[in-house]
Amino acid sequence: LAVAYVHGLGPRPEHPDFDAVRCNVVPGVGELFVMPTLTTGGRADILFWEGVPGGPLDVFQGVKDPSEHLALTLELMERFTPWEYARATKVELTDAGGTLAGRYAPTVRNPVGRLPGGGLVLGVADVVVANDPITGQGSNSASKCAAAYLAAIVEHGDRPFDEEWMRATFDRYWQTAQHVTKWTNAMLAPPPEHVLNLLGAAGQLQPAADRFANGFNDPADFENFFYDPERTNAYLASLTGA
Repeated sequence: LAVAYVHGLGPRPEHPDFDAVRCNVVPGVGELFVMPTLTTGGRADILFWEGVPGGPLDVFQGVKDPSEHLALTLELMERFTPWEYARATKVELTDAGGTLAGRYAPTVRNPVGRLPGGGLVLGVADVVVANDPITGQGSNSASKCAAAYLAAIVEHGDRPFDEEWMRATFDRYWQTAQHVTKWTNAMLAPPPEHVLNLLGAAGQLQPAADRFANGFNDPADFENFFYDPERTNAYLASLTGA
């Protein structure tokens, strides 16, 4: 993962007056996300590379100088996403701390921890379900985890909050989180043909675009039209009448 916060990025040619997150998928290589943001210095944009480990984007380790980081980001944009690079020829970092690089291993952990003194703790959010940021589900999942735990606490009343309750409470959250994890891991893999067809169709068919976008709020719906080629094809056929 490699992030650069910049000023001076040009507008999207097709939507010059509309801010949006834009994802560029480079199969087998990784993704470039371009995201509008607000910083202490005002409006800015984020250039965010996510690279397959060991691949051509996995070159930021050991890069400490922010200017070198930005230059490397732009070099990779010119190579793999020249349409985005064309917007970025005049960018500069928002400040000397405007870069970040690192690695992130998706992990689902044991939700209950035991303290040295024997007490128990229940993990919350990405302490226990850590997904890759490719689908932007971190804050969504944390909010949904908090809501699920709160409901479990209120319903439990004055009974002991023991290990059995903790595990049952996590299992309640997992009913939501499992769909986030499945979708996120699927997006990390090279997209199969039916997914490429779905994304292509979403560029032409508003209902397909809306349903894919709404999956960010409810990833469980991807079971119905995303993972299985037959379901994907049936869904697209229902929109086109084919």
